[in-house]
Amino acid sequence: MADEPCSVYAPHVTTVGPLPQSLLGEAQALLAAALPHDPIAVVAEEKLFGDNGQREGRVFGAWQGSALVGVMATAGRWIKLLAVDGDQRRRGIGTELLGLARGDGQLRVMDHPGNYLAPGLDERYREGRAFFAARGFRELGTVENIRAPLTAALTITDVEGYAIHRVEPAERASLLGWIASRFAPVWAFEVARALDGPRRAVHAAWRAGTPVAFAAADGNNQGLGWFGPAGTDPAHRGRRLGEALLVRCLEDVRGLPDAGVIAWIGPKMFYAKTVGAVDDRRFVTLEQE
Repeated sequence: MADEPCSVYAPHVTTVGPLPQSLLGEAQALLAAALPHDPIAVVAEEKLFGDNGQREGRVFGAWQGSALVGVMATAGRWIKLLAVDGDQRRRGIGTELLGLARGDGQLRVMDHPGNYLAPGLDERYREGRAFFAARGFRELGTVENIRAPLTAALTITDVEGYAIHRVEPAERASLLGWIASRFAPVWAFEVARALDGPRRAVHAAWRAGTPVAFAAADGNNQGLGWFGPAGTDPAHRGRRLGEALLVRCLEDVRGLPDAGVIAWIGPKMFYAKTVGAVDDRRFVTLEQE
């Protein structure tokens, strides 16, 4: 990545180019002001410059003179985030940044698997929804984050016939290979990040030395404490393994800014019954027509 933007600064003229990592602080401040519903201050470096798995990540800035007024991060065909300073909107800055996005297939907004700020655009960003609609993006549907209150300690349980514990370094390759083959490589990517994180919030259930269920937290958006991904082999479902693993992971991240958030959820009733999870945020998914 270039050390400086590719265009020459000029007063009152918007220029765009690669955003150098040395401007992370300026980008972080802009994003925090432009995206008030997202805890971007904690995870800005990960969202802008973190690993995107198999997809190439690109980060761009827009400047007026020497002032950073817009930021966009992409991964393949995904626009991971796009933000413009509130005082500089409706001047074509967002459109110019959007024109730099590219990838195989139709562009999508925010729901990039493995390294996402949010699993879609928060419904409350009405101006952002209008921006994308005016540029040929259609809303495909909604997804949710829910939140476990974590007002009291959770009860950690075992399940007879299974070894349930925090994943050890010697078990890493076996677990990640199993997750990639049984679920998805991108889940293995996210779990690997959780294993490398300071809390190592990954637990698994084993039978006869083989993993049959897992759960992870604080992999994506590291430092916030989001839960996921998690999965159980179909042959071992219905035995409360998911509950045992969920509780362990939530206790691991207790005290983090968004501890208790269960992101991009699937079985909503399971989480409500197990840990009292309630509605938290709703997002729209968008794709270019």
